[in-house]
Amino acid sequence: MYSILTIEPNSQSYDRRTAAASYLLAFVLGLAVTGYMFPKRAIFATDIRVRPVFQYDAAMNVYGQRYFTKDAWRWPLLRAKTLGVPDGTNVGFMDGIPLAELVVKLFRRFLPPDFHSVYLWLALCWVAQPMAAVFALRSAGERRLLPNLAIAVIAVSMPTLLFRFVHAALCSHFVILIALGLYFRMTRNASIWMLIGADALMLAALLINPYIMEMTVAVLVAAPITLLVRRDRAWTSVAAGVGAGIAIIAVAALLLGYGHAIPMGGFGVYTMNLLSPIYPTVVFAGQFVDATGGQYEGFQYLGVGVILTLLVADFCLNLSDRLTLMRRHAGLVFSCVVLTCLALSTKVYAGHRLLLDLPTPSFLMELRSTGRLFWPVAYALVIVGIVIVCRKLPPRWAFVTVLVFASLQYVESIPMRQEVRRVIRTRRGYTVDTVLLRSLLATHSKLNVWPKFGCGADVTIPAFSDLYLLASEVAIPVNMSYVGRFANLPDCEFSEFPITVGQSELWVFVPQWNPAMVVSIVDWRDICRQSGVLVVCAQDLRGRADLPLPDVPVLPLGKSLSTAPDGPGDQWLASGWYNPEPWGIWSSGSMADIAVTIPEADNQPLMFTATAQAFALHPATSQRIRVLADGHEVATWDVKEGAPADYTATIPPRSTSAEPILIQFHVDHPSSPTEQGRGADDRKLGFGLSAFRFDLERANANHQK
Repeated sequence: MYSILTIEPNSQSYDRRTAAASYLLAFVLGLAVTGYMFPKRAIFATDIRVRPVFQYDAAMNVYGQRYFTKDAWRWPLLRAKTLGVPDGTNVGFMDGIPLAELVVKLFRRFLPPDFHSVYLWLALCWVAQPMAAVFALRSAGERRLLPNLAIAVIAVSMPTLLFRFVHAALCSHFVILIALGLYFRMTRNASIWMLIGADALMLAALLINPYIMEMTVAVLVAAPITLLVRRDRAWTSVAAGVGAGIAIIAVAALLLGYGHAIPMGGFGVYTMNLLSPIYPTVVFAGQFVDATGGQYEGFQYLGVGVILTLLVADFCLNLSDRLTLMRRHAGLVFSCVVLTCLALSTKVYAGHRLLLDLPTPSFLMELRSTGRLFWPVAYALVIVGIVIVCRKLPPRWAFVTVLVFASLQYVESIPMRQEVRRVIRTRRGYTVDTVLLRSLLATHSKLNVWPKFGCGADVTIPAFSDLYLLASEVAIPVNMSYVGRFANLPDCEFSEFPITVGQSELWVFVPQWNPAMVVSIVDWRDICRQSGVLVVCAQDLRGRADLPLPDVPVLPLGKSLSTAPDGPGDQWLASGWYNPEPWGIWSSGSMADIAVTIPEADNQPLMFTATAQAFALHPATSQRIRVLADGHEVATWDVKEGAPADYTATIPPRSTSAEPILIQFHVDHPSSPTEQGRGADDRKLGFGLSAFRFDLERANANHQK
């Protein structure tokens, strides 16, 4: 057998047979691993009505795709109008795979109504991964069967790939491997069809995930740089071809609406630790090195088989070989250095020790999870390492070495594969009352979810994802969604206060809802009911005695309630507030609301006291705040900057204490520190509330005497 594998390695018939055998074995390996990890019922979404997808990011992909699929075709192409009404949502910002979503939408008439392609895409990734690795290695010049089998085994055993199974788009590592294969082919003998293929790959990568696109472009841009350093005249045509592809994806990104995303922070946090590639990790939680709290995004453990391959390859090279290799592939070396630097960011950690802390250029702040950008470097190292071992060692020893190392890589990654299999096969059921919610969602024409994502909603709680998965079954128009990027910042104020629920409307309060939000609903005791961690409000629920009332506590009289984090006053802030700070909380924009229930104050006036400060529009040193109680103006305050002071308003007697007291603060001139040259804070501030209290007016008068 060995002699057959080494006879006439350059003959065309041998090469065709080897190629066919290599790709066939890689395909079978991919199918076997896929079949082990993903059951058919998950791949084809036949169990989605009883078992949601695992983790909230995957759930976002599913309900984003369903809303998009059930909606009409619109422009921009990726817009789903009923998700986040009235403006709609670009599903490209939901970290799904627009390429798959567009295909599913094209064939929606032939697919079940509950279908989604998230796990189908994961299956495709694991089938394509070993085949793409074979393509990359053969393109690099190693075309023999056993090394090709070795890299196929290594490719399906990469910890970085297994670690990402909860994020289907980021499992598209096969695209990076194809890009590396095209790089090696273009630097050897580029053709027009090869350049067209590279451009198509970049466009496909854009429609898979922007991070995958960035890595793909970085690899392909290396080709003309390499040819230029080699003084190969083909560099101009290759540069033109790759440049045309970049222009195409730039135009496509703008047409698809990607250019409207609001930059999000995270550069320097979601990075790669310098030790991450060699820090042994074969489990999913708590075992990787993390110095910033976000370096899980830079999880980069290469695996024992890859590390040993690189050590042997390095041992086989002398200084002259290393310099020759770097000159021969200067463009790829350059791209890998840039990607590694971006992955590490300007704050370089080795373990928990900060080695380097450089100023961060403003343009880099547009980037977020840069720790991922090391993936092309890792795959380039694998390919080059195997080629070096197979070129420098005698064939028999080379084959034994790469096969043993590939086996070690596979064995070491078994616990991760087992965990993926366990998670996918034993997914939890729904954590919400599916019978109640499905009946309500099917009989109402609009869903309002509060608080919105970006306004306090906790998307990591399973009930949040479960609600949206159920809503996506009928694609009921909904006021907001969880997104990976905002096109517009969410409006965190109620559109009306108090809230009147229409006959066809359904309101659902999700964690972290608070009592103030619920009691802002007109007739909330009659139409709102508690369902697990959710509060559901609809006219259809009026008088339902079989469902419990929302768990709304009573605000104590005569007690000052702090609005600092975890302070007792925080639960009574309805809308129009930023996140609490150690001293209290700032109002957001021109209006902020408080809603409270005080049952023991029938027909008696109350004294409302707020401990507050202002952010004034200079040169003024105060803000004018109008205070309304139940829609009637009860006070006008001239709130000063500086230390908080007490401001009071009298609340007229009410006919019944069963209804809440609704307090509104109208701020005359909210402004941001940025607008006034007083810092980088761009929040619209006006009214800062540290604490508040309610007293019976008679008791308060006696107290003042």
